[in-house]
Amino acid sequence: MRGRVGLVSVWHETNQYSRRLADIAQWRDYELLAGEAVRTAHVGTRSVVGGFLDSLGDRAVPVFAAGAWPSGPSPAKAVETLLDRLTEELTAAGELDGIALNLHGAMVAEGMPDAEVEVVRRIRAVHGDIPIVAALDLHGNPSVELAAAADALVGYKTYPHIDMWESGRDAVGILDRMLGGEAVTTSIAKLPYLTCPLAQGTADGPIGHAIDWTTSEADRRGLLSASVLAGFAYQDTERAGISVLAVSTAEDRAAAEALVAETAERIQASFDAGEFIVTRPDAAAAVQQAIASEAHPVVLADLADNIGAGSAGDGTVILAELLSQGALGAIVVIADPEVVRVASTAGVDATVETEIGGKTDRLHGDPVAVTGVVRSVSDGEYTTAGSWATGQTFSMGATVVLEVEGVTIVVTERATPPFHREHLTSVGLDPAAARILVAKGAIAWRSAYGDDAAAVIEVDAPGACPLDPWSLPRTAVPVRVVPAVTPRAGRTAS
Repeated sequence: MRGRVGLVSVWHETNQYSRRLADIAQWRDYELLAGEAVRTAHVGTRSVVGGFLDSLGDRAVPVFAAGAWPSGPSPAKAVETLLDRLTEELTAAGELDGIALNLHGAMVAEGMPDAEVEVVRRIRAVHGDIPIVAALDLHGNPSVELAAAADALVGYKTYPHIDMWESGRDAVGILDRMLGGEAVTTSIAKLPYLTCPLAQGTADGPIGHAIDWTTSEADRRGLLSASVLAGFAYQDTERAGISVLAVSTAEDRAAAEALVAETAERIQASFDAGEFIVTRPDAAAAVQQAIASEAHPVVLADLADNIGAGSAGDGTVILAELLSQGALGAIVVIADPEVVRVASTAGVDATVETEIGGKTDRLHGDPVAVTGVVRSVSDGEYTTAGSWATGQTFSMGATVVLEVEGVTIVVTERATPPFHREHLTSVGLDPAAARILVAKGAIAWRSAYGDDAAAVIEVDAPGACPLDPWSLPRTAVPVRVVPAVTPRAGRTAS
């Protein structure tokens, strides 16, 4: 298959309840690359862009890659800077025959409630009506407008996300069919259900069952792709909720629309049967259970301070309970650049008195007064060998380890999701040797510590990612979209 295919990535999961905004520094810290630097960063990795590169070979034209850890929205100036840079790099890339696009599907920016539609518009403003196929996160909230702006949307099928490379490969497969002359279209349905991540795991449960059935049926019916996106509930938009997508040739779009409708009905039945309802113990009860457990380590999953969903990363409610109840052998990670500066200045073996955490907002608990010994100081950088973004390098920023009353606190300059075992091993800690591990996440932490955990207690604590998404204040009501096909004018005409 011939043709120069541009690779573009603009990835951000936006939690509109988080005060930790994605300013331009946050994007630079995670990823802000152009041209061959994109290839260098992603070649040989298990990322979506890595899947693009491996599938396209020498046809790949790396254009632009920007990403930031999940957080609050990007300020208007920051997102305009990114989009202007995207336009520049698209122009510099020369003539392209198609675009392989990596998006999240739940990106919001100040004054731009559907930022990913604008990304596609910028691509078309430079390169016109060329094929565009996008890979989306399972937690994306794609709009009908996005499905219409791009030619095809392909979603991850796993949570924890371990099939990003495969999603990139699948997107390229559809793109190649378009480059070979086939017209494709995307059918979409949306269900207005805001669900806790605990109800979204794909190993079992309603989302996993829906994905398995829909994927099998798409293959049986000869469709190009089918996806069920659990959605991102911590977003105040009409497009939030569960999405069903099917990609087909123009000739098979009736079959795609029928599959989308049937899948939506199956999810509706699961919802009506209460399969998405979850309840969990509060912090006091969870810590008490962890201390009493004979199995170690016990993972306390801090659902509401889920860094991978954009929360502050400095929630203190569980830490306060561990100290109050005299827990020993616990490991907690807290993002607090102020404490990092204090402890780094004091140096290894110094004793510091400080207040830790609870500084981003009032959602995640108050600062906790501690007296601790500085055990280590490091740059917080690591390269992961785990299943999430294998081979990529991440930075927690300057990082210190404090020992406080038998509790080990890893204090990071940047809030970094616990997606990798190196989160702890890079600072000299063995997760398997802990009695209690606090993971600030819902399910994705299992890609890091799932093999270590002897027991798991998921904690209903306060924060920007609460167990009940409807407990957050909302101005927008998610809308139901009946199965609809979204052909683009000039490409998928009947």
